[in-house]
Amino acid sequence: MANGFLEAVGIGKQQILFTDFSFIFVSVYIFIPFMILPIFNALDEMNPTLLDAANDLGASRWMTFRRVIFPLTLDGVKTGCQVVFIPALSLFMLTRLIAGNRVITLGTAIEQHFLVTQDWGMGSTIAVFLIIIMFLIMFVTGNRKQGV
Repeated sequence: MANGFLEAVGIGKQQILFTDFSFIFVSVYIFIPFMILPIFNALDEMNPTLLDAANDLGASRWMTFRRVIFPLTLDGVKTGCQVVFIPALSLFMLTRLIAGNRVITLGTAIEQHFLVTQDWGMGSTIAVFLIIIMFLIMFVTGNRKQGV
C-alpha cells in the first residue's frame, strides 16, 4: 500500500521494511502516546487564568509559552521522558520484526553478548552501564518538590 502511494506520487518503489527509518518511525509511533499523555495531564491541570493574566500583561504567545506554559508543564515533560526512556532501552522484538535485526539497541547488544558470543563480561558491562544511565535519567528528571 505504501509503495503504491509512492509510485502514484512518482517516487517509485522503496525498501521500507528492515531499514533504520522504519525502526525509528515505529518506535516513535509506539512511544508517542506515553510522551503526550503526561504533558496533556499537566496542561489540563494548569489554571487557565494564568494565560489570561499573561495576555493582560501584554505577553506575546511565544513569551506566554516560554514563561508560563512550559515551566508549569515541565513536570509532565520530565515524566514523559521517564516513561518513554526506560522501555525504549530494550525493544527486542521491534528490532527483529521491523528492523530485521539490523538495528542494535543496548538491550539487543546485551542479549547478543550473553547468548550469541558468550561474552558475559561485556554483556554485564553494558548492562551495568545501562543501569547507571537509567539512574542518571531518573535523577535528572526526578520530580522534586520545591521548598514549602
